[in-house]
Amino acid sequence: MTKISVVIPCFYSENTITDVVEETIREFEKMNNYAYEFILVNDGSDDSTFDRIYALAEKYPFITGVDLAKNCGQHNAIIAGMKLATGEYILGMDDDFQTHPSQISKLINKLEEGYDIVYGRFSHRHHSLLRNLESKLSELTFRFLVDNPKDIKACPMYIIRRFVKDEIIKSHSSYTNLRGLFMRTASRVANAEIEHFERKSGKSGYTFKKLMRLWSSYLNYSEKPIKLIRKLGLLVFFAGLIYLVASLTVLNSTVNIISSEIAVFAGIIIFILGLLGEYLVRLFMVATNEPQYVIRSVIQVSDNE
Repeated sequence: MTKISVVIPCFYSENTITDVVEETIREFEKMNNYAYEFILVNDGSDDSTFDRIYALAEKYPFITGVDLAKNCGQHNAIIAGMKLATGEYILGMDDDFQTHPSQISKLINKLEEGYDIVYGRFSHRHHSLLRNLESKLSELTFRFLVDNPKDIKACPMYIIRRFVKDEIIKSHSSYTNLRGLFMRTASRVANAEIEHFERKSGKSGYTFKKLMRLWSSYLNYSEKPIKLIRKLGLLVFFAGLIYLVASLTVLNSTVNIISSEIAVFAGIIIFILGLLGEYLVRLFMVATNEPQYVIRSVIQVSDNE
């Protein structure tokens, strides 16, 4: 019997997580060929979310609860949960019913066609304008930086095989992006069409700052920006030579023209230094062992026996 580990990051989900888990259990009970476990990760919520997780872990012996000491971000919280997962398949979903338990079988069926990673693909999204814009920007950025297949879309509901999980949990960067890790681990990737449901309670925990941090994390998985900088440097060099020749022979250059050109080139140089600095900061964070997450406590199955 195949075992599925369900990893759910929880952020201020005191009103939803119990219903999400119990609805998911009911879905699994409709399937005869699968065992299951849950790893519920409280990502620094200071409401009653972990109390709900604790109660679920006491009630069900197949639930493990993880309480992080601070908010570390959805993707880092998922990594924390994955490290405790023991299933042959690992299923990721949200804590708010937007990725609905009724869609699980669609992902499992697609994975068993021979794929290693299956993402749900929403036919329609019930997100805010800001979140939809970020999703579109992320899609375009990822496709450019990481050579993502054009027909593959990503969403917070996915299922992967254990060897994929075993590889991506080796990552120690706090600038984690699961999609980047998935795509550099396996090439047998597919989508399964699923429905996107309305949020049952509360609102998204993604602020503009968090969305931008998540979007910028794609830099971790591509060398293309550095290669573009090299090409841009050559372009600026040759443009400068052309302008120098033109200034000496045709333009009879004035102070204003020279000042404008200096400002343009200075802006390009500052942008390049800023981008290189961002890469260096991230290398520094890894070198100094900035934690992906810090676990305050774990409620394991053995605690319930």
